[in-house]
Amino acid sequence: MDTESLRIYYKPKAIKLLFIGESPPASGKFFYERSLMTTYTSRAFESAFKTSFVNTKAFLDFFKTKGCYLEDLTVTPVNRMPKTDREKTLELGVKSLSKKLIEYQPMAILIVLKRIERYVINAIKMDGLSCPIHTLPFPGNSYQNKFKQELITILEKYYGDEIYLD
Repeated sequence: MDTESLRIYYKPKAIKLLFIGESPPASGKFFYERSLMTTYTSRAFESAFKTSFVNTKAFLDFFKTKGCYLEDLTVTPVNRMPKTDREKTLELGVKSLSKKLIEYQPMAILIVLKRIERYVINAIKMDGLSCPIHTLPFPGNSYQNKFKQELITILEKYYGDEIYLD
């Protein structure tokens, strides 16, 4: 399956937490297949929900059942682009993301990568969506533990009743 078909396959009926990334990577290691972000997101979910996933598909199915979804600012891989081309491509993604936000109506937005925060906030302002916004570091370049800990805190906030049930 291509990246967009995979993304749609894992789209929940109602989106509670909308994760927003920059773009699918040029390498093809997409979140809905297996990537660094998948690994560390899965570990945070395992810690928060006190569970263990046997494989990536088990995690992604759980992610979906919890109303979580990953959308990207742009579907065009930008990680290997020169900075000016990357910025233009991300700017072009704002309007499209804004339309998706209107459709999704998430309970909260989790921006995964500090440098895309301004673009995502512009998309939110365009559609007038009102919901909490959290910005997480991308789980690479020694930010893995920070990402995991911040995500666990967010999951506890939105799923506390489910997490603490015994």
